[in-house]
Amino acid sequence: MRIAVNAVPMLQDTPADTGNVITEMLYRLCRLHPDVEFLLITDCPWQPTVILPPNAQHILLKPWTGGRLGQYAWRRWQWRKAIRKYKADRVLCIDEVLPVPVDIPAYLMLTRQTEVLDRASTSKYIRQYTGILLFSVFMREQVNKRFGGLDAKIHELQPGVSETYIPLNWEEREEVKREYADGMEYYISVASIHPDNNIRPLLKAFSMLKKRLRTSMKLVLAGRLTHAGEEIAESLQTYKFRDDVIWVENPEETELARLIAGAYGLVHTAGADGLAVPIYMALRCQVPAVALYAGASPEAGGDAALNAVPDDITDLSEKLGALYKDEMLRSKLLAHITRAESWDEGALQLGRIITT
Repeated sequence: MRIAVNAVPMLQDTPADTGNVITEMLYRLCRLHPDVEFLLITDCPWQPTVILPPNAQHILLKPWTGGRLGQYAWRRWQWRKAIRKYKADRVLCIDEVLPVPVDIPAYLMLTRQTEVLDRASTSKYIRQYTGILLFSVFMREQVNKRFGGLDAKIHELQPGVSETYIPLNWEEREEVKREYADGMEYYISVASIHPDNNIRPLLKAFSMLKKRLRTSMKLVLAGRLTHAGEEIAESLQTYKFRDDVIWVENPEETELARLIAGAYGLVHTAGADGLAVPIYMALRCQVPAVALYAGASPEAGGDAALNAVPDDITDLSEKLGALYKDEMLRSKLLAHITRAESWDEGALQLGRIITT
């Protein structure tokens, strides 16, 4: 069997910004099905940071022309022609709803971005897919809210976390705090610097926390700078508590795992996250979370997270303060942490669906 994969979104994978969800799933999928040939199709050159499995082949499909016209042609015609050219038996699209041949079973996997559902191409092509693969009840609700009659096609996959994320002992935590936070306790936010991740409200809530409790607590921001987030980054230069904010822009996975495991708590403020990967990372590291009651965050955190009211900076600040002041509350949250699975189960489910 030969499966054509739209691997363009995988080029944007990073530990902090996307959680490496696509990379984790595809690499494990390939290893679980050594008898299947996977064609990873991209529109630009790509040098994988990890060697591809032997049954995976990268195919560079260059756009016919440059600019927006070239991208439109690639998605509208070139991609579909490539599926025919390489005689694919199945199609897997990830985080982008592209046109697919009607006579070839095609599957759509959506990870974190709900804005994909609002694109014109999604409305036009989503019904062409045999199955829709999601990681949360929230994303299922979003699909059903926008497109009626698709629920029978939806499959929910098990979210996971890389095995790199493990708890640290006391000495290891102290070492991380000395390395990044002058030996002080810190909260960590794992997200790109982008308005959708509510970084500015988080900074305001952190200011309120500092003023109210006069604490030495610090805030670590782990994630890349986006074009839309440039003003947020510039505002950090004049932010009153800028000396207490540590920005780690492009952490490798091992560094990010240490940062999360060394944190007093994780704060997740993305408003419409379809798969709250940072919360799963934190729980696997035995670190409690404060999260907005929005998106897939409540189902990710469960009873091991404090939920803050969306668009309420005061409530977010109070939740951060409650976790900081109350060791019994923190211990209670830690006691509710359940086992966070690796990506193996999700990849196993995905393989069963698309190879049957």
